[in-house]
Amino acid sequence: MMKPSTERDYRRRIARVVEAILLEPGARHTLDSLAAVAHMSPYHFHRIYRALMGESVVDTVKRLRLAEAAQRLTDAAQVTAVAHDAGYDSPQAFARAFRDFTGVSPSEFRARQGHLVGSPAASALPSVEVAELAPLEVLCLRHDGPVGTIGQTFRTLMTALRCDEDALLQQRVGICSRDATFSGAFCYQAGIVAGSQAALGHALERLDEAAQRSGVAGPPPRIEPLRLAGGLYAVHRLVGPYALISPTFRALYSGWLPRSGYRRDQRPGLELYRSAPDRGARHPCVTDLLIPICEDSP
Repeated sequence: MMKPSTERDYRRRIARVVEAILLEPGARHTLDSLAAVAHMSPYHFHRIYRALMGESVVDTVKRLRLAEAAQRLTDAAQVTAVAHDAGYDSPQAFARAFRDFTGVSPSEFRARQGHLVGSPAASALPSVEVAELAPLEVLCLRHDGPVGTIGQTFRTLMTALRCDEDALLQQRVGICSRDATFSGAFCYQAGIVAGSQAALGHALERLDEAAQRSGVAGPPPRIEPLRLAGGLYAVHRLVGPYALISPTFRALYSGWLPRSGYRRDQRPGLELYRSAPDRGARHPCVTDLLIPICEDSP
């Protein structure tokens, strides 16, 4: 097991690598070129990257390319242009990779997103439900770095809370809110829902004990309890890879919401992860996307 300071250093290096891929997802990234970004030898980089990210750097490049492609298809870009910009030699090769990634062809995905964006009324979109959500008690950790490393933040949080030992600390939630410190920026927090006040209290006690064993008074400052207000939410269930969360939210906000008779209020948007964290690649992920809403004023 590596020292915490060493792991933090490695995570910062990996974040730089993911940012480099996100900057140019269609570029010809290689193990050597990305290892250079991390200032590691290719062998060491490959081993550390897989250990911390849970996938190879080749898998990350492919995932981020296809995630960017999904964003562009949501914006109604042509499939041929998207395939070329994603670094694929032919539309056919791109279509095979995209279907393996999402379960649908690029044209089917483009049409589905177009339906979300262009629906003339809320009633024409049965995949969105309006539901009342009870308040949630959450322990959360702010995510720092590119979206491609959000999984690392969840793993850090779950390890610190020892979620594998507590059946009441299994529900993961992503919390998306406006960042008051930067105009137009957003804050993402990885959260674990406490099934009860008792579970919340026990989790905080374990954090405090762990901090005391490490010689630091009080619970680790980055993990904080948060009460998410309940209320009315528009709920869309997404079945597919987590990389589709962003383009699907974009389609819902730009298409469904303006035509729905509702408006967004100031509560954060939520991502409720319904699949187990270690779900195999052959099983689709299930995520409920929640937009906080209230009745639109006449």
